[in-house]
Amino acid sequence: MERRGFTLIELLVVIAIIAILIGLLLPAVQKVRDAAARMQSANSLKQIGLAIHNYNDTIQYLPPAWVDWDSNNNPRWKDRAGSTQYEILAFIEQSALAQIGPPYYFWQVYTNHGIKIYTNPSDPTAPNNGLFNDAGWADYGVTGFVTNFQALGHFFNDGDNQIMRLASITDGLSNTIFTAEKMTVCVNPNYVEHDPSYDPNYYNIWAYGRTAWPEWNPVFAYMVTGPASKFQVTPRSGGPTATCDPRFATAPRTAGILVGLGDGSVRLVSSAVSPDTWWYACTPNGGDVLGPDW
Repeated sequence: MERRGFTLIELLVVIAIIAILIGLLLPAVQKVRDAAARMQSANSLKQIGLAIHNYNDTIQYLPPAWVDWDSNNNPRWKDRAGSTQYEILAFIEQSALAQIGPPYYFWQVYTNHGIKIYTNPSDPTAPNNGLFNDAGWADYGVTGFVTNFQALGHFFNDGDNQIMRLASITDGLSNTIFTAEKMTVCVNPNYVEHDPSYDPNYYNIWAYGRTAWPEWNPVFAYMVTGPASKFQVTPRSGGPTATCDPRFATAPRTAGILVGLGDGSVRLVSSAVSPDTWWYACTPNGGDVLGPDW
């Protein structure tokens, strides 16, 4: 009996069909991965929001977005210099980390401590372990979730501070952004504030609290305010065509940015939202009415 095998043409046809099927399958797989990452990101923002509320209920004011170390001579506050993320450690099951010291301020924990809940899986620049090594200096604990400087307040010194409470949010908790996504690591030698004598790495250190290096603080709506502060959408990080700007919140997807609101909910704000509506949602007590694009 004659044994018949595949001809070259038949083999090529089978390979072509397999390639087409893989091509059809890959986008679907990527969509599933993106959806899963987005769900995990939303859950982290939800947990951070709950921790902020628990802090407020316990301490009787909101955890400040920024307690400065450089200009702060108040003994009560200087030992707590750092970010909201630093302040709420005890409320995200990180009590042991919160007690490192004395003294109790961010210098004790801002390196070698990556925290999963602060790592944004939707952000391609986020290190998996939450640590970023800057040119051999140190392994800094970084985050892809940052806080709204306008809504959560600050303590720079006795003459420059604004301690906020939930009652301070007169525009409504569901209309005020507390937290948002932000590119974890922005490598941009073209950044307008870049000092050529330093490396072009800008990253959100989750515990940081210094006016000397404002780009490292995990905040937004600080260096740029008003409608001009609207978030960036999928900017490029690294290389000569880098467009990321560490002063802005960042959407890691074209559809929009995930934000945590003052009422503890999380929502996706469309990339098409107007700059005015974005700013109105950032201000806690301006009396502004959010537009129909909210």
